[in-house]
Amino acid sequence: MIDGDDLRAMRVNAGISQDRMAKKLNCDRKTIINYELGVSDIRSKQLFMWLVYCKIDSGSLLNEIKQIRDHVNQTKKPRLQDEEQCKK
Repeated sequence: MIDGDDLRAMRVNAGISQDRMAKKLNCDRKTIINYELGVSDIRSKQLFMWLVYCKIDSGSLLNEIKQIRDHVNQTKKPRLQDEEQCKK
């Protein structure tokens, strides 16, 4: 799990100030501070943008997610919600 310390380390390593990251993510500096302190959780969309701005390769993660999706679609297993409805 990526925590606030990780976010801060990536940002500092990339040479990006909290103000600049806030502008890139279209939020205020307080939000960045809260993410980095662990006061609030970063949204997934913002996390991926954070990785992009810090030049962190998220390609392998996205490829793994795609492989899982393709596997589930190929096996044509019912969705969990569908299974619960069948039990009724």
